Amino acid sequence: MQTRFIFLVYLTLVSYSVIAVPKVIKVVDAAKENGTPQNQYFLSVLRLALDKSQHRYGEYWLERIDLPINQSRQFKELIKHNIDVFWTVSTAARDGQAQPVAIPIAFGSFGIRVLVKNVADKAKLNTHLSLSELQKFKVLLGKDWPDVEIFEKSGFTVETCMDGLTCYRVLTNSTGRVFPRGIIEVIPEIRSFGDQRLSYNGKNLLLYPSTVYFYVNKEDSSLHRRLEYGLTQALKDGSLAALFYESSLMDELKKHFNLQSASVHQIGNPLIKSKKQLETVTQLQTELLKHLNYSPAR
Repeated sequence: MQTRFIFLVYLTLVSYSVIAVPKVIKVVDAAKENGTPQNQYFLSVLRLALDKSQHRYGEYWLERIDLPINQSRQFKELIKHNIDVFWTVSTAARDGQAQPVAIPIAFGSFGIRVLVKNVADKAKLNTHLSLSELQKFKVLLGKDWPDVEIFEKSGFTVETCMDGLTCYRVLTNSTGRVFPRGIIEVIPEIRSFGDQRLSYNGKNLLLYPSTVYFYVNKEDSSLHRRLEYGLTQALKDGSLAALFYESSLMDELKKHFNLQSASVHQIGNPLIKSKKQLETVTQLQTELLKHLNYSPAR
């Protein structure tokens, strides 16, 4: 009888240890190499979603892979199960490659584009310009970015680079070009790149609908449900908005951007097919621009 009792206790302990093993979630974190410290914000959002869902889905462990890879390769690595989740701008095509967690996590900030310039072009850009005047500047973009199609269909001449760092290097040695960056990206990136030949233009911005989602493998329905549940809870209790609006990124925005007298030129995004998605991101962008003192009716 005693032997049987000990065996049952052993089985219970073994079962508990199996249940208690944290779920390992692999995510790329190449912030240092890519010069994108704003990635720390997205990692914080990921942790928030996982924390908010922990009581339902259990413990987790983030395995951060320090590997600089481009956007298209992230989808390939996701399909091969080498990573479990990443964040990127949503398009209809990408939504077909992987499973999006369709809750915006960047509050439309990636569609509010600030133009990075060579300081030699300061005189040309340091005044209010029309959209047609801005279209005279060549636009630098990463070769696999969805923004390429957006800008080309909006009448801009696009030159593609291997990645964002290459775009910055090209810009340091040329004029007549601009590098449009999401408004939360530009200050940390310029600071990280550390070249005094680069500056940004706060008088002429571009605006188009753009949503950043988490993506998971189509077969990983468990992680998708978990992230969707966690983000939904964070939306309901206000912690997701608080994480964004109280972040160091937002402090940087308010410090460097007062858009009260800025010209914000709206262009279309043919890559968003969902009317609901379009309405949601437009509302988020309007709210964010208000925080930066922009009013279209000024």
